[in-house]
Amino acid sequence: MSNRVLSTLAVVTASLCAFPLAAHPADALVGGEIAAPGEVRIGGVLDGRRDRIDFRDVSVTINGAPVGLGADGHFAVTLPMAPIYRLDIRGPGVFTAVQTFGHAELRDEACDCLAIPAIEVVARKKGRIELLFGGDTMAGRRYFEPSFGQRQLLFRESLAADLDRLLAPMRPYMVSADLASVNLETVLADEAPGPRLPGKSITFFSPPELAAALKRAGVDYVTLGNNHVYDYGESGIASTIAALDRAGLAHSGAGHDETLADRAAELDVGGTSLAMLGFVGWEGSNGAHQVATASKGGAAFGTRGQVRRSVERERKRKRRNVPVLQYHGGAEYVDRPSETTVGRLREAVEQGAPLAIGHHPHLVMGVEVYRKALVAPSIGNFLFDQQHPRTHVTYAIRAILEKGRFLRAEFVPVGVIDYRPMPAVGAMRERVLRRLFGFSAERGTQLAMSGGHAVVYADQRASMTASCHRRAAGEFALAGFAPACGGMRLGRDVIGRGDFAMARGGDAMERAFMSDDAGLEFATRDGEAYAVLRPEKAASSPALFTHAYLRDVPAGAYTVRARVKLPVAVRVELRIKDRPQPGEQPSARWRGDILETRDMPAAEAWQDVSFKFVRPEEADGNTRPFRPILRFVPTAQSGNLEPIAIDDFEVISWSVNGASDADRWHASHVAQ
Repeated sequence: MSNRVLSTLAVVTASLCAFPLAAHPADALVGGEIAAPGEVRIGGVLDGRRDRIDFRDVSVTINGAPVGLGADGHFAVTLPMAPIYRLDIRGPGVFTAVQTFGHAELRDEACDCLAIPAIEVVARKKGRIELLFGGDTMAGRRYFEPSFGQRQLLFRESLAADLDRLLAPMRPYMVSADLASVNLETVLADEAPGPRLPGKSITFFSPPELAAALKRAGVDYVTLGNNHVYDYGESGIASTIAALDRAGLAHSGAGHDETLADRAAELDVGGTSLAMLGFVGWEGSNGAHQVATASKGGAAFGTRGQVRRSVERERKRKRRNVPVLQYHGGAEYVDRPSETTVGRLREAVEQGAPLAIGHHPHLVMGVEVYRKALVAPSIGNFLFDQQHPRTHVTYAIRAILEKGRFLRAEFVPVGVIDYRPMPAVGAMRERVLRRLFGFSAERGTQLAMSGGHAVVYADQRASMTASCHRRAAGEFALAGFAPACGGMRLGRDVIGRGDFAMARGGDAMERAFMSDDAGLEFATRDGEAYAVLRPEKAASSPALFTHAYLRDVPAGAYTVRARVKLPVAVRVELRIKDRPQPGEQPSARWRGDILETRDMPAAEAWQDVSFKFVRPEEADGNTRPFRPILRFVPTAQSGNLEPIAIDDFEVISWSVNGASDADRWHASHVAQ
């Protein structure tokens, strides 16, 4: 990759055209009315220059409240403070745009207000359609049988309402698309519809009511080309297809033989005839033969040759179908796609597909524009019950086609909280964006920002203004999103959710943190979210720690930081618990080794606490998985311990070496 391309990739701005906006988004807020206690001024600017949009027929609401919109696209309003603000942009001549923001990430000290970065609005012209893609989806296993004493989310007697609640946070994004799709990675059946496929150790089945719930949430089509659709053989295929047909959900990618499995779902979307294709990338493992053949059912097998034949076939039909490919393959829990995955996705593009979307690794990867088409090797999870935090960082894609060709894609950051997809804000948004920008930079892809979403175009032309961040500590600010400045020691927060901005949402409750000797609650005040340790008995020594061990993280230097409000004096202990090795005696999750302590006084204001330590290297080059624990021990003169507030809990690895622009994108912190 050339130095010119790399330097271009190292900068980002909300401005998407070659000339500047009339004013900064915060300018509309300066000199306006003064917010009363409990209220906040919030505003920004819409960017309609690419399509020369007339804003007279465009409306904006924030949390349902109408917002005045100027002819130049600026808007401002005074609203009650809230932890989350959802902005909806609508109009007869534009694509509906939905964006969600956290209070802290919008805070602008210069105007004592919340400033939303410029959001591009796209005209709904003849021949343009918008497609939304969500990742791996199921609703079985831990949804009904939670582990470790956690909450059950789905109950048979209230199943429809429960499922609607899980999908509600993303419904506004799905219903506004012309076609919304997810990868349905499960059999649909009331109970296991038969014996497991021989050789399969992990199998999924979800209630058939999931199909209707997806339909109510705005999903129009599901791909079945994955490694779980044939978990229960022919009976599982039959019950799944029956449930989808009853719900009116289009589908493709699996069937009772290879001809049916390879058949595209032909859909007329806004006057464009789409052929939706789904494939799995391997025949099976451990003897589990999961792909369809001439004599048995299963998923469509997406070899490069089969991808070529299927896409070419759809292009040559009399209807002149536009083929759209989804491919389920590659290794799980890796950061980059294999050559096989890239080759098969690119093959679809070479045969005329404007979109080639991948999943299965459960982690999001970078994207590329290949021959003016979009290739996205892995978009991660959507509705899924995996517990490891790395799988909770994901995105949905809103792609616009124009006359069957790729025009533009918008990447909606998503956090999987409480096993449900939610628009990502704060630290989780930052983690999604840094992965997306960093790994896309490696693939030579230029991304820009529109509000809180990433954007890419078929021609990749986006105006960039040089900027970089020097953030040493503190909360993520959306306006400051940029790669880290060069020539500095770079770090990455490996928790990426310790600002607690997404810890509560409706009835959703963060599962990534646990407590000992105290109850754990999540609260907000003046729009600021934080955790509260509430002792349940006198003389408690409460602790906060991560539910999962931090794994796949580098060896080397680390810093643990947090802000705390202490009603009494305490000794703060940093404890580290290594994941037990095979054969080792397990112990309580909170029983780690004390690395260091800090004596801290009582104070009504927030206080900073930090610890430094080094993690040794294991054979794989990473460190042994570990769990960070903060314990608060009352000093002798303190008496009983009262509730403790905790915010901005970070575990920063200083192993990012800064050798490339991708490394600088991944870095959330720099050492001053």
